[in-house]
Amino acid sequence: MSCHYHDKVEFVLVLYFLYSCYTVNCQEEDGPYHGKYIGKFNSYHHQVSGDIHAVDERTLLLKSFSYDGNGADTFFWAGSVNRPGPQGFIVPDADGKTNVLERYFNKDFTLTLPDKKKITDIKWFAIYDIWSQNTFGDIYIPEGFEPPTVQKIALLTGKTNAITTSAVEILDAKRIRLNQFTYDGKAKKAYFWVGVGAQPVVKGIKVPDEYG
Repeated sequence: MSCHYHDKVEFVLVLYFLYSCYTVNCQEEDGPYHGKYIGKFNSYHHQVSGDIHAVDERTLLLKSFSYDGNGADTFFWAGSVNRPGPQGFIVPDADGKTNVLERYFNKDFTLTLPDKKKITDIKWFAIYDIWSQNTFGDIYIPEGFEPPTVQKIALLTGKTNAITTSAVEILDAKRIRLNQFTYDGKAKKAYFWVGVGAQPVVKGIKVPDEYG
């Protein structure tokens, strides 16, 4: 039987990360993980509200975001100067477009900073009207804020079943990426399995495959 590349597997694949429970989906928080919390929007006009999280170095998650849509020339706007103003740039919407913002009511979605900019490159994120130069809502990135980043750990290899990877990467507190993963598919009952400690134990956590 030939080896499977990134195939659905049914064997105990143990990924033990000794340094942090954060990296293996072991948070003791209520509710699902949304990324590293930045804060709530400051609201000045047009019913702007919501929370914002950093998913990774370039991605923002807006939770329960609202805006009444009545601005004339309003965009998601970010910048590196001290406060929101004309010196900034448009952040594309959830569809990757730079259209004038329409109404949002209690929406959850992600935004990606353009031109390979990182969250550490900006000081604030705002709902800003270019025509009137008014800030309808904003949030300041805390000084020294460190968004979640990809962490590479040792290669995964196995003594049986032809298990190999080129790299194992921790994308954030919920996601693990196995690069160029192979497994021969011959085990009868096997799973992706994670935990903390020096050795694999049965009290670990079963991790769904790429299909959930």
